[in-house]
Amino acid sequence: VAAGELSSAIALVRPPGHHAEHSKPMGFCLFNNVAIAANYLLNERPDLGINKILIVDWDVHHGNGTQNMFYSDPRVLFFSVHRYDYGRFYPYEADASHVFIGDETGRGYNINVPWEHAKCGDADYVAAWDHVLLPVAEAFDPDIILLSAGFDAARGDHMGDCCITPNGYALLLTKLLGFAKGRIVMALEGGYNPESIANSVCACAKVLLGDKFTLNSPEMQPFESTWRVIQMVRDELKTYWPVLSSKLPENVSLRSTPSY
Repeated sequence: VAAGELSSAIALVRPPGHHAEHSKPMGFCLFNNVAIAANYLLNERPDLGINKILIVDWDVHHGNGTQNMFYSDPRVLFFSVHRYDYGRFYPYEADASHVFIGDETGRGYNINVPWEHAKCGDADYVAAWDHVLLPVAEAFDPDIILLSAGFDAARGDHMGDCCITPNGYALLLTKLLGFAKGRIVMALEGGYNPESIANSVCACAKVLLGDKFTLNSPEMQPFESTWRVIQMVRDELKTYWPVLSSKLPENVSLRSTPSY
């Protein structure tokens, strides 16, 4: 994809990679596939002209390993949306919080959108895309997108206990195709319900093959907590990305926090 031989690709890899740290495996992950790919493109293949990489991690768990590898590198914009539950969700680390935004020249290039609870679905993720990821991605203008595509936030995956539908994933991916001339490489991360992961990957493959789809989600209202988290993320980053300084839309219909 970086060389222009393919417009996009999906790498169906196992084991996943985004938890693996620089020198140790972690959380089912042995090698950090996406981080290795990004490092290769930036540092070993300058001839390919990849100078800025957007890494999007939509796995239900925080991409701690990827974050740590590029935490001071402004060539990589790392975006992770994940369950955080105030530090009570794996990998149980505080650096999954929205206040961890990068260090040194990389400040502002690390973006965490940490959900406070389970049951987040299409509307919540679309809101994070529209009000955080997409405006920053437009300003960053990446040369390629590497997608840590975990599907454990899919409906039916009980490890993540979230509710993204196959069409929801398709919509999130479609929104990313407007950047980097559509050059996207998806690398499989988590996903522990065979039916959920199969349907979700299939929906994404259809998007990359050019198929059209209609979003049919039964509930397109984000949670109240989602709106609050998005505002906190924007406030933390607006110094570095002025596009986030504008006010969020008002009078948005929101759902109350789910009960357990």
